[in-house]
Amino acid sequence: MSFWTKLFILVLAGVAGFYIWSEFFDTKPGVEKKLVKEEVVVEPEAPEQKQEEPKKEEVKKTYATVYFLGVDKDSNGVFKKVTREVPENKNKLTYAIQSLIQGPDAAEKEQGVFSEVPQNVKLLGIVESETKIIIDLSSNVQTGGGADSLYSRMKQIIKTALNNAPKKPIYLYIDGKQAEVLGGEGIMITQPLSENSLDE
Repeated sequence: MSFWTKLFILVLAGVAGFYIWSEFFDTKPGVEKKLVKEEVVVEPEAPEQKQEEPKKEEVKKTYATVYFLGVDKDSNGVFKKVTREVPENKNKLTYAIQSLIQGPDAAEKEQGVFSEVPQNVKLLGIVESETKIIIDLSSNVQTGGGADSLYSRMKQIIKTALNNAPKKPIYLYIDGKQAEVLGGEGIMITQPLSENSLDE
């Protein structure tokens, strides 16, 4: 074996020894050699639980029927039935009579709906007992407009009352007294109220 061959083997052995030393035995400050690969275990996130919202109790809607006036295609006067949603905690009959006094809204007026009930009429009270219902209106409900107007407005009141009150006899009072004759025209009204109260 020649001198150069021996030298080459010696150098190769030195390089191999240095590599082994640096990889497995070198302990330089701040440096750690890890022979085992570190595994990071990621735990799956727990599925987000949806909180069920409490179910809202459905409030049953109540509707009142209010009778206004209008004309048909032949220009004959007719009663126009309008449906209104009654607000919560509001008496159906009270709301119906108040809506009648207030008159038709703008959209209804555009469709030719009108009322003969004066808007300055006041609902003085509605009293319900086990045997009957009393609707008390202010005296101006029977003034102004003539006999035809008075007849129409009273029919509006009667039809609205009958369609929104419990099945009990209904009496119309004016300023605290039971009505018998209406206005200066002397229109008779029979009680308890019925569809024929002004025609008998």
